[in-house]
Amino acid sequence: MEYILIIGTFESIFLLLLLLGKKNKSLPDYLLGVIFVLYAISIGSVYLELQNIKNNFTYSAITNTSWIFLFLHGPALWFYIKSLSDPDFRFKPLYLLHFIPFIFFSVFQYFNFINLTVPEKIRFLENDLFKEQVSYKITVLAIGVSTISYNIWALNLIRRRRDKLMQQYSKIEDIDLGWLSALTIAALISYSVNVALFNLDMIFHFATYKFLMFLTNSFATVYVLFLGYFGIRQGNIFINSVKEKRKTGDRSILKETASRVVSTDDTFIRTLIRNMEEKQPYLDPDITISKLSELLNVRIEFLSEVLNYQLNQNFFDFINKYRVGEFKNQCILKANSHLSIMGIAYNSGFNSKASFYRAFRKFEGISPSAYIEKVS
Repeated sequence: MEYILIIGTFESIFLLLLLLGKKNKSLPDYLLGVIFVLYAISIGSVYLELQNIKNNFTYSAITNTSWIFLFLHGPALWFYIKSLSDPDFRFKPLYLLHFIPFIFFSVFQYFNFINLTVPEKIRFLENDLFKEQVSYKITVLAIGVSTISYNIWALNLIRRRRDKLMQQYSKIEDIDLGWLSALTIAALISYSVNVALFNLDMIFHFATYKFLMFLTNSFATVYVLFLGYFGIRQGNIFINSVKEKRKTGDRSILKETASRVVSTDDTFIRTLIRNMEEKQPYLDPDITISKLSELLNVRIEFLSEVLNYQLNQNFFDFINKYRVGEFKNQCILKANSHLSIMGIAYNSGFNSKASFYRAFRKFEGISPSAYIEKVS
């Protein structure tokens, strides 16, 4: 039964070697490699601990130490997500604070267990007596807070990245954030289940420590496979790794503060709307806020502030609302009767079925086909 832990250990090592053999590795690849190393150490050391218990603590020095590395799992995932969601990510000295829990509990474990004599260690571990100690309960709670908090924090990073993209682009289908969200949610579920099991056991005492360690690390074995599959493939979340270039040295409107925008730019809004109606830039499926700002001869920051603070929309919704309006105009024209729904949608600036249906339902509250039946 414990062979699944051997599989998990070698699975992590294999994925690490596979990753190291990848060409043109980026910073996220190296951080993913660190995660594989951590899982190899965590799962492998649990297997050794269980074997040690089974063989009457022959190697007591390697017992009751694997849990310390769990305080590195959360920071490692956070750094990985951060490097993927921020193209300008660089390590800062401030980030060393992430390692304080690991260092603290390593020192704590040294004085609480590692420096004990072998008989004391065996007495400490036999019959799970240590589970009644306050230090064990504090440790379990601390691991839970650390792992779950970091996963929630990582999900927030992904959400903020998506919000930022929607401030700059009219389509985000080419920027694959779905796998990253799924990866983090899977980790959150796995850690939450593991933490729940250990905390419920402290109340109801339904399982041995050996069984709990085996079960939770079996989950980790499955997760590593999931992580390896998606992580090594790594979807694109940087728009082909090309950053939007911002205009500098504009000849017209300089960067304004939000309060200035709110109070002074009705004239610009009229200009913006007139350009949207006459030049129809939304018909370009690749329109970005950078392209629109060049068309209007204003700074990106200024246009973004107008959209957010006066029109209460991000760029993504602003453009797609016009596209939905264009579709509504075109679908009732007899000249377009030979076109399918998606044919008209493509002519309206959309470039995928999913984004079109999502936008149409958001702004109209019904499906495109239902709308066409309604106006026919």
